[in-house]
Formats: sequence, structure tokens, C-alpha cells
Amino acid sequence: MRQANQGEDAYAGAEEGEVMKPYMGYSREGGAQEGAVLIFAHNIKEAKRIGFGALSEWIIDEYTDMAVKLLKNHSFLFEQVAQWSKDKIVKDEPHVVDDPPSCKVCELWGYELNEGGLCEDCREREVE
Repeated sequence: MRQANQGEDAYAGAEEGEVMKPYMGYSREGGAQEGAVLIFAHNIKEAKRIGFGALSEWIIDEYTDMAVKLLKNHSFLFEQVAQWSKDKIVKDEPHVVDDPPSCKVCELWGYELNEGGLCEDCREREVE
């Protein structure tokens, strides 16, 4: 196990050498469409623990309602986030992004955005 810095519980559950991965945290009952957060964590257990803190403030009442999904093939999310999040990633600090970069048209997140802030679907609609 990693040693927590300055008495913090930040790395509880993370194994030495694990890399940070992107996860989506949301309510099982409400579904991701009702609200979801982007979580950067070393593993799903850590993602659920830190994600619950953010989601319990506005959408989830019970820990058992918390769902976490690994976002495979979403490495672009590491580059799309705000600088404060990038700084935490460089420091290998798990954290929650409660307002991830989203498409300027459909307002969905989790998709690769172009320089204009549009997802692929909205870019295609714009061309038509």
C-alpha cells in the first residue's frame, strides 16, 4: 500500500505502482444522465470512495447507490481537464472533477472534443 501524505487517507486502497485511470461516478438509481462526475483514481475502490464524497453533496444519499465505471480508451480526458486537475494528475493525487469538459452543443462529457469544444456527433451535425 502507498503511504498517505501528512496523515491523509488519499492513497488508501491504492497499490504501489498503480497508474491513475479515469472513472465515471454516478447514482445507480438515477443513472449517469441525471449527473455524473469524472474521477481520476488508481483503482475502482479508491474511485468509489472519493467519488462518494462529491456525489453525496448533491445526488446520492446512500453509499450503496454509488456506481463507478472505468472509462476505457479515454486517455484524452487527462488532457482535456483544467490545469488544477492536471497538476493533481502529475502529483499522482486521486481527485474528482465535478464539472468535466463537455461539448458546447450537447453538453455531454466523456467524448473527445475538438479545438472548438465539440464532440464528434455534434461536429458531424454541424457539417450537414
